[in-house]
Amino acid sequence: MFRSKQSFVVCRRKVNFYKGVFFMTGRELVVCLWDEMASQNWDKVKLCFDENAIIRWHNTNESFNVEEFILVNSKYPGNWNISIKRIEQSQNVIISVALAQSLDSDVCAYATSFFEVENGKIICLDEYWGDVTDRPQWREAVV
Repeated sequence: MFRSKQSFVVCRRKVNFYKGVFFMTGRELVVCLWDEMASQNWDKVKLCFDENAIIRWHNTNESFNVEEFILVNSKYPGNWNISIKRIEQSQNVIISVALAQSLDSDVCAYATSFFEVENGKIICLDEYWGDVTDRPQWREAVV
């Protein structure tokens, strides 16, 4: 049954791959995705997604297929450090909060991401991005 199983390295760990499916938990898949995003390994990022996956950025009302998502991210300027601050799982939905810090500028943002995983691949990703800024002046008098 597993004669055509392949093993290769994704995000610095050995991963089993059989008939288009990763053998890793959903949580491991999300950690792997963020690691490959930070390294800008776009071919490996693509492997994390089902070919028909939908990615939505709600802050800007954008929706992408996998190819568009990778193209947009590959064109984004600079290099990034990405660290996962929190990760939770409920059945096939993995929620992560990740901090993306530019290595080339002062830009820093949090991504709150909801990943739906099926058969070892991401089939849906809903993301909400927020810039890291100082609290607004009006709130300084309140708190």
